[in-house]
Amino acid sequence: MNLVKKYQDFRSTINISLFSLYLAIVLIIPAITIVVEYYVSVYPAFRSGLQVDLQDFHVYQLFTSSFVHLDFDHFLGNVTAYLLIAIYGLVLATIVNRKRLYLVLTKVIVVVFLIFGAFFALFNVTTSYYAGLSGIDSALAGLLLLFWLMYLEQASGRRMRSYYGVVLAGILALSAGVIARYMLLYHTARSSPLLLSLAAATCMLVLAAFAYRHQFKDLYRVLQKFPWSSRLLTVAIVVIFGYFIWNLFPERLANSTRTVSVSLHLAGIVIGVLAGYLFMVYLEEIAYFKGEKEVISRP
Repeated sequence: MNLVKKYQDFRSTINISLFSLYLAIVLIIPAITIVVEYYVSVYPAFRSGLQVDLQDFHVYQLFTSSFVHLDFDHFLGNVTAYLLIAIYGLVLATIVNRKRLYLVLTKVIVVVFLIFGAFFALFNVTTSYYAGLSGIDSALAGLLLLFWLMYLEQASGRRMRSYYGVVLAGILALSAGVIARYMLLYHTARSSPLLLSLAAATCMLVLAAFAYRHQFKDLYRVLQKFPWSSRLLTVAIVVIFGYFIWNLFPERLANSTRTVSVSLHLAGIVIGVLAGYLFMVYLEEIAYFKGEKEVISRP
């Protein structure tokens, strides 16, 4: 009976219908991707035609390339990473009551990266194609760092978004992880550019951690005062990023004749943080993003 009472109390604090509406909006992107994947599985000949392909380029490929994948493993890994990152971001945005801001920022970043990723393939001499949702996943992972800081800000009652050192360290840690995973999977450990990139990212991470050590100490003191439920939210973001890095480059794709662009994923993380922060500063001043309904009833 105690568990039933706890569930009833929890259920009474959540506006399920309102949260479901926001969740449905978040799921538009994976829904489109699933429909496209089903379509190309029925008509395999269309799979290559929807990707940006410099050998057979059409303008519509700029808008379809992010929603079509090279194979099912590529599709499954990208969509799963999107769901983990985007839904977790929505949960954080719901807690801090910035759902409208989160939804608008995610859609802005999707559009920005949709265009950036396609043009990246067009003007990058080392890439002759572009396909998949992983670039957008990378950008949303960068945005997730900002909403995690917004959550810490509300939970601690202190301004956390000025913790640029923490964000910088997060970007560098993600970048180092992405490069290391790429090198491990594609057996490019002796590749000088990648090895230098990994060394540079690791060195800058160490330097950032040292230069902004007071921010990390302050953040640690803040987290110590949190209840376990809040600490678990912080642990969850580490787990999500770990899954994201590990599944960014599918095994089957790695064993095929094509490889994934590590530079595109790194660019996505940076774009997510920079574009997210710039638009966040501007949009938060608009009244529409302040007067929204609560999903969680406050005590």
